Amino acid sequence: MTLQSKNMPESNMSRPSIRIIGAGPSGLTLGQCLRRSNIPAVIYERVKANPTRNNYGITLYKSTYMPLIDTLQITEDDFRRQVGVQHPDSGTIVSDNERLRVNRAALTNLLEDNLDIRYEHKLANIHFKGTSRCAAFLTDAEDGVEEYNLLIGADGVHSAVRSMLNLPKRMFDLEVLPYIVFNGKRRMAYSNVPTGLLDCFSDPDGIRHTQNGVVLSIKADFWKPENQTVAVSYTLSRPATSEADRSLLRRNISDAESLAKRFIDEVASLGQLPAPFNKIFNPDTMSEDRLLHWLMRSSLIDKTAIKDITLNTILLGDAAHAQPIPGNGANLAIDDALELAKHISATGTVDIDAFLRARRPVWVDGKRENERLLADLHSTGESQARI
Repeated sequence: MTLQSKNMPESNMSRPSIRIIGAGPSGLTLGQCLRRSNIPAVIYERVKANPTRNNYGITLYKSTYMPLIDTLQITEDDFRRQVGVQHPDSGTIVSDNERLRVNRAALTNLLEDNLDIRYEHKLANIHFKGTSRCAAFLTDAEDGVEEYNLLIGADGVHSAVRSMLNLPKRMFDLEVLPYIVFNGKRRMAYSNVPTGLLDCFSDPDGIRHTQNGVVLSIKADFWKPENQTVAVSYTLSRPATSEADRSLLRRNISDAESLAKRFIDEVASLGQLPAPFNKIFNPDTMSEDRLLHWLMRSSLIDKTAIKDITLNTILLGDAAHAQPIPGNGANLAIDDALELAKHISATGTVDIDAFLRARRPVWVDGKRENERLLADLHSTGESQARI
């Protein structure tokens, strides 16, 4: 099956109006793929442009970043130098044979290069205007309407595009898995780094400790030698066991940042921790950090709902298949974009069936595997699962 704007004159089909909603890993990667193929596309992002937004570490697999490097037409050494997280002492990139720790803000800045990105454009609706398909946007300056012949929803787990398709629950059910997970982010001067903390810069998995059934982990975010700043992310994770826990899992989306005290209280209940965990998971200093409560979301869109033929829309990345935090969401999002680009022609048509044949099995297996990893992480025995 191909998606195309059947009502668009042939003279216009040579310059397809492709609109990508979301300037995350999948949207930006798709934009770069289309640019390389000389297919014009515009990316819309609801937030302001900010080069330090998403200034945290993520882990990319070699099977993902090598095809991305080919799209960007740079060398692996250049890619590692531009986006890789460095060890503060040795200067080496945090990596192993299969994985690379990258700073997401640096990756975003690299992927944004030479793309047409419209920031502060919030998607309001998608509709028909006569025979034309249109996307309406809200902006601080003035609202606008853009015609399109292909709309890509790459706008994350709470996708506005997906919401506007009004999918029934049987086609997309966003499940919250029964785990209590909190995350914090800390920056510190190199001179204040506690003994043992830099071990998290030696492995993409960082360091981990389990106490009283609660899993604690610390991972590297960045090292900035110009101002001697070290940044790490730290996570507390445990199974949900009480009615209070289950209530927390039903919280509003907007409450993620309002639960800092709950995180601090959880840490205080653990008692004495070994170094360096006692310096990071410290109730006396955590209030100065950015603290969040994470919901472990897992979903998989029905294969018949991935596209809307009438409105010529396609969903990819977390908009189509959300992964819980131990998963490989960024890798899958980038892989989705790389694969979808192979099936978009110069005239803006998409072979959606070929795309689904390539990606659907990966989504199904990924959902099952990442839910298993999350369960293994909280089993009583030692586990190799990762936060």
